[in-house]
Amino acid sequence: MSATKSLHYELCIEGSKWLRRQKWNYERCQKKSCYRTEACGECKKYRYVAVELCTWGSENTDVWGLGNFNDSVVIEVKVSHADFMNDKKKFCRSETAENLHYQAGRLRWYLCPEGIIKKEELPEKWGLLYWDGKKIYPVVAPKPYENTSAADMNILTSILRREGFREGIFNYRGQPTTIEPKTVNGNPVKYPLNKDNT
Repeated sequence: MSATKSLHYELCIEGSKWLRRQKWNYERCQKKSCYRTEACGECKKYRYVAVELCTWGSENTDVWGLGNFNDSVVIEVKVSHADFMNDKKKFCRSETAENLHYQAGRLRWYLCPEGIIKKEELPEKWGLLYWDGKKIYPVVAPKPYENTSAADMNILTSILRREGFREGIFNYRGQPTTIEPKTVNGNPVKYPLNKDNT
């Protein structure tokens, strides 16, 4: 965990704000590389973002975010090139951790001051964000990893516990829903439902 007044912590906070504005479904968007910071109608922001959360048995991320479904993302902050090189030695970057699904984030970014990390140094599938002293901008887009469930669930359950989410049995069978489908079998639904569109 970094000192409160450090550049590392400042970039963690800036990274979390940047992430909160991003669309979680960018890889399914028609404008794949736009990285718009405003809503365009198709994009949803990351709903839950955690900064410097330490968990047992998983990756301890600088910034972690969750959109809908399992659209999770990690931002690793590096303020020096040596810090970036040392990151490769972490257990969570090992093949063993990958096989155990202990690596968090379907999408993974490095965030650093401009020029600290070069594009050609990035691990496979990782993205790169630069901080110019005022704002964050993407340099390389990440590619999604397939299975990060163990690490992401460790982080999510840690957040639920820390935030005091009540324990219990949650039975949703037969509960009314406000979700109304727009189509059934590809046909527009008209309300109230009748024999033609049930």
